Amino acid sequence: MNPRRSGGRFWLLLVGSGIGGLLLMLLLAVVLIGLQLVLRGGPPGDPVDLTRLGADGPGDDFSAPAATRRIELDDGTRIDEAQIARELDRAGQASTWASFTWLYRGDTVATIAPGLDRRHHFAQSFLVGYVPFTDVPAWVPLYALSQRKAYQYDHDLYDGAPEIWQTSREAFHYPAGDCEDHAIALADWLIGLGYEARVVIGQVDGGGHAWVVLFDGGRTYLLEATDKQQRRGQALPLAETLPNYQPEAMFDRENYWVNTGAKRTVDYRGSQWRLASRFVRGEAGEVIVVPGVEPEPPPGEKKLRRR
Repeated sequence: MNPRRSGGRFWLLLVGSGIGGLLLMLLLAVVLIGLQLVLRGGPPGDPVDLTRLGADGPGDDFSAPAATRRIELDDGTRIDEAQIARELDRAGQASTWASFTWLYRGDTVATIAPGLDRRHHFAQSFLVGYVPFTDVPAWVPLYALSQRKAYQYDHDLYDGAPEIWQTSREAFHYPAGDCEDHAIALADWLIGLGYEARVVIGQVDGGGHAWVVLFDGGRTYLLEATDKQQRRGQALPLAETLPNYQPEAMFDRENYWVNTGAKRTVDYRGSQWRLASRFVRGEAGEVIVVPGVEPEPPPGEKKLRRR
């Protein structure tokens, strides 16, 4: 028997028969579908129900007394939001809807920004732990935001207020927001999924901006939360491919880092990043007593610097 001819004759018989042809078609269909899944990174259709993405309400994440939200420095100094409010009032900036850099003994230790409650809060406090869906890959939050949240400047949303930040919960409740709102929502969701993600504030092409970095093993990804052209399963871009971003500071739910090196960098892990403060969120009703009086800055030194 000639194995080649015998095999060929069997193949022709299989294709020629009705059952064999049907089996072959099913096999080819499975192969093609599998190839599509590999290329797309997931099955066709939205990975989550985007109509259920929004929060049930804006929440009341800042309802606890201002003194329960504070930062702690390496030397043991504590600065809480009640102190922030007093200093802003003393400087005549209590009703200035802008974000500020907080200086302590000449060093940047925090970014503060006004929330929808028209009070200023530490940047970390806007990450309130809101996670719309769990057990999804990292590209899903980026894609979901691109589909469900519109980009709009704060001065258009809030009757001329130049800067108002939304918490991550508010960002998923309200349909529009600017770059900080998008970045806060994205980073907090990624953190809730178990990823190491941070909101970065800095400059891009000469203008102020906020974006997200995601650390995964030895790689750093830069996620542009305001990009509305995201596709399902799209590969995440590496930070090293985006050198035009100029990071100044970054934060997660607890920590705040300051870039002490070159303004234009793609390195978000290096020694130029100084851990400036750690954020602590107390419970409602907690009374925090800070011994002594808040240290005054040296003569001529400002504690606030508008971003």
